[in-house]
Amino acid sequence: MEERDDEEWDEEEEEEELEELRAPQGGRVIVHLDLDCFYAQVEMLRNPDLKTKPLGVQQKSLVVTCNYEARKFGIRKLMGIREAKEKCPQLVLVKGEDLTPYREMSNKVTELLEEFCPLVERLGLDENFVDITELVGKRLQQLEFHHSQIQACGHIYNQQRINLQDPRHLQLLLGSQLAQEFRHSLKTRLGLTSCAGVAPNKLLAKLISGIFKPDQQTLLLPENHRDFLSSLDPIQKLPGEGF
Repeated sequence: MEERDDEEWDEEEEEEELEELRAPQGGRVIVHLDLDCFYAQVEMLRNPDLKTKPLGVQQKSLVVTCNYEARKFGIRKLMGIREAKEKCPQLVLVKGEDLTPYREMSNKVTELLEEFCPLVERLGLDENFVDITELVGKRLQQLEFHHSQIQACGHIYNQQRINLQDPRHLQLLLGSQLAQEFRHSLKTRLGLTSCAGVAPNKLLAKLISGIFKPDQQTLLLPENHRDFLSSLDPIQKLPGEGF
């Protein structure tokens, strides 16, 4: 076994102490934020006349994304232009090969989230993870014994009953409130709607965020982790598995 000097041991112990301070009882609270039809939203902000029209963002011969008006006609992401036009002749197509406006808006989203919490991790241009464990811990301390005031925001997966005596339930409920605040700020300050998932890790938060769309959020409580993962069919819905 490799020997380490006292300074190395002190550094390791200090890091472990910091980790304990960062994570309240029961583990972490992660929010995954996914912007609704991001490229299309950016184009509708640039040209408000497009908001009421079926809109697709075109790259080469594909519709890379579309707004929800277009989805009513059966238009889907990565659909060919010819097929999309057959389904919806009135589809408005906007060239989206210049990513500059999307990158600029994506940066604004991340910067806004970092105002709440520095622990933000971007995933592509339209998704962000936020580790809100410390924020939740601080809010829990502020509430002291007034736990009855804590209510969930958005959906609770499987309509699981809340147990306010369970520390993990309290932490995740507060996480849902913070997710709601993030989404409200994105809408009022940037004009963007988003979906959110609240869970103890990034994988579960990302998976649960897409259950209710658009402009909604979902909380996953510990009792439903196994059932939720078992419900994923097919298995390639797990990020990174592929086809």
